[in-house]
Amino acid sequence: MIRQILRFIRKYAFNTYVAFLKKGGSYGKLPVRLLNYEKLYDKRTGGWYEINVKGITYGSVELEVGRFYYAFIQMTQPKLVLETGVFNGYSTSCVAAALKDLNNGGHIFGIDPSHMPHIWKNTDLKSFITWIPTLSQDAIPFIEGKKFDLLILDSDHSYKTVMWELINFEKYLEVGGHILMHDSLYFDGVGAAVKQIYKNPRFEVITLNSPRTHGNDKGRCPGVTVVRKIAEGFPALEFEQEFETWEVGDAESTPYLRDIQHATISTN
Repeated sequence: MIRQILRFIRKYAFNTYVAFLKKGGSYGKLPVRLLNYEKLYDKRTGGWYEINVKGITYGSVELEVGRFYYAFIQMTQPKLVLETGVFNGYSTSCVAAALKDLNNGGHIFGIDPSHMPHIWKNTDLKSFITWIPTLSQDAIPFIEGKKFDLLILDSDHSYKTVMWELINFEKYLEVGGHILMHDSLYFDGVGAAVKQIYKNPRFEVITLNSPRTHGNDKGRCPGVTVVRKIAEGFPALEFEQEFETWEVGDAESTPYLRDIQHATISTN
């Protein structure tokens, strides 16, 4: 009897997997170009050995964060994604790979004025990505009329820019949609913007540690904040002048977002 049950389970699992593949599914199957880039990852520091660049760089998110983005897309199944801060396209490609595997007509728009080689070049991810080569502040005409299911905000990390992006791009986010923000612990400018979201009852928020050390075991990690929008309207997000010049902060001090002296998050 037990053998019959086990045979049934194996057969059911196999048939389910075959049906998934027939629908276009290929969970976790990343393009070779993307996998080759991941070989340049330095797990000890959370940085990257970029080709033709001396030493370790930190322009791309950690490999673990890129894979988290992939899994997050699979979990929440967005169709339209807006990302700020493309760099070489590692995180963009992880998102595009997940959208491709979902096979739900999804697409990612990436905003970044920097002209550099993108990882998705010469891959089948290209058709899932639209690169907008401009500053966030000049990108509204390119997204006007669209409603996004996910925002990924990871541009210059100053409070001035991050808060501008939140105030202006949140209007294009569907209720029930999400926001992912990298570096919310390392950069106090990002942390100050996120702290306001924590206080706003229109959002659900959690901030996770991420593994990057920058080679300093006593320093801050970048962190990733996950936000879910639960309502439109009031209270609106506002630019707070006291944080206007904030950016990095002291890398070995407690992050502003986690500083108990500033823990005024509402429990209502």
